[in-house]
Amino acid sequence: MATAVDFVERINQIEGVSGCVLVKDDGTLLGNTLGDTEDYSGLLQVTSGLSADIMNNVGFSYCRYICFNRDNMQNFYVFPIANYLLGIVQQTDCSVARMLDKVYHLVSRVSTGGAGSHS
Repeated sequence: MATAVDFVERINQIEGVSGCVLVKDDGTLLGNTLGDTEDYSGLLQVTSGLSADIMNNVGFSYCRYICFNRDNMQNFYVFPIANYLLGIVQQTDCSVARMLDKVYHLVSRVSTGGAGSHS
């Protein structure tokens, strides 16, 4: 990726994305378009550990994303990307499938984990 800030801006421009945050797996903030970044950064770190535990315990080799459903329909998606974590807040009135396809496309261009090649 050119820069983390450029990547975050490209993700944020995807139709259906209300905001996003990118952190290193150690919690270091690299870029964001959300106001309450501290809450989301903490959730990203916890999710990273949980996704690794789930994959190891169940025998899955890769996790594309984890979704946290919200009552207000602005769901929060967490995408593991190598040593980084991308969090996205969904707009309420969007095509989730289209949004996820566009996010996968960008993530697959920067991922060494092959996120764009798995279903």
